[in-house]
Amino acid sequence: MQLKKLSKLSIALAQASGALLGATASTGQIHAQEIPWKIDSAILHYQESGGRVRAIEPVVALKKDFGDEYIFSTKLVLNSLTGASPNGAPPANVAQTFTATSGGTSYTAAPGELPLDNSFKDARGALSASWQQPIAPNTRLNVGGNISAELDFLSIAGNAAVAKDFNSKNTTLSAGLNLEYDSISPIGGAPTPFTRANLKPISTGDGNETTDTKIVTDVLFGVTQVLSRQAIMQLNYSLSLASGYQTDPYKMLTVLNASNNNLFNPAWYLYEKRPDSRTKHNVYSQLKYHLTEDVINLSYRYTTDNWGISSHTFDTRYRFEFGGSGVYIEPHARWYTQTAADFYKPYLMQGVDVIVGGAALIPFATADSRLSAFNATTFGAKIGMALENETEVSLRVEQYKQANQTINTLTTGDLAGQKLAPDLSALMVQIGLSFRW
Repeated sequence: MQLKKLSKLSIALAQASGALLGATASTGQIHAQEIPWKIDSAILHYQESGGRVRAIEPVVALKKDFGDEYIFSTKLVLNSLTGASPNGAPPANVAQTFTATSGGTSYTAAPGELPLDNSFKDARGALSASWQQPIAPNTRLNVGGNISAELDFLSIAGNAAVAKDFNSKNTTLSAGLNLEYDSISPIGGAPTPFTRANLKPISTGDGNETTDTKIVTDVLFGVTQVLSRQAIMQLNYSLSLASGYQTDPYKMLTVLNASNNNLFNPAWYLYEKRPDSRTKHNVYSQLKYHLTEDVINLSYRYTTDNWGISSHTFDTRYRFEFGGSGVYIEPHARWYTQTAADFYKPYLMQGVDVIVGGAALIPFATADSRLSAFNATTFGAKIGMALENETEVSLRVEQYKQANQTINTLTTGDLAGQKLAPDLSALMVQIGLSFRW
């Protein structure tokens, strides 16, 4: 699954600017007791094909408008993840045996089968809150914070965003800042990069069983412009600076010998290593056009970083309103493509990249398919129905498909003819309920 970082700051800035979310300013004559709480709830079921990761995620968001642009928002997210997760090694023409992340037990991938650690499981809880208020004429401040905890991960963040209206409130300029502290405590400890990863529990590796940390700083600048009575546009630029532990402690790399075989009797797999700093630039644009009843939503995002990854995302939604029935359907299409990280390697070569039992000859390497070159599409639709008392129920169904672009040039050895990085297919089903209380 591809998750989740910059959205915290983006949401804070959007809440401060208000316009793109369809927010309207309070009149001053409306009192808090006259405005009920707005409650949005949903439960998401996510299932990857081939018995891979499954996630169940309930979400509850509450919003209270106290009038005069004083607004409180909070959200609680819980999720449970189970299933089998790729360990980084590609399929081979021979059976491959590994030790599970939990340690002690082992699992074997048959010839031609993608190695999957079926001991994978995780649980996460995340709580966020924000407060918006005016601080000057036509100027709003939004401050917030969030905490997210997993079995091996803890994240604490705070953010602030300022938005100012100009041009009779047809133009809004926004700026935001997010500071995040992450604590990573891998099961069994963080292994030493490029040390042996298979045939032993991770907890026995090299005694380097410590908690590592990461600091992330995000800054964002945006402009929202009303183009006409029907159209509104948003343009954002964001910069993300991450420093600290960014290696995946559970991912490994296959080592091949001069004959392109990974049978060193027994086979060798090494833990990956990624740089401890990352700089990302992000440009995002969005256009909303309101027809007589229907709404068109188009967006484009370009992201690039100093790891060598560049990506493009095109997203479109069209909301069809069925007259005055309160029923709508919203088809959704998304296309994504990215280049590979400079240090992405589907396998390592003995004597070229590493010396088995000795030192690494390269500074970084990962076989994580999320850092490879791939294209991805999402297609689906959401159907909703408005009921009495501002209540709405909805159902969203989407299919995600990821096609890896890594080319296998090996014609001999254990990996010949195998797909070096896995494709991915996942089904997402979400049921939602919104109401006033």
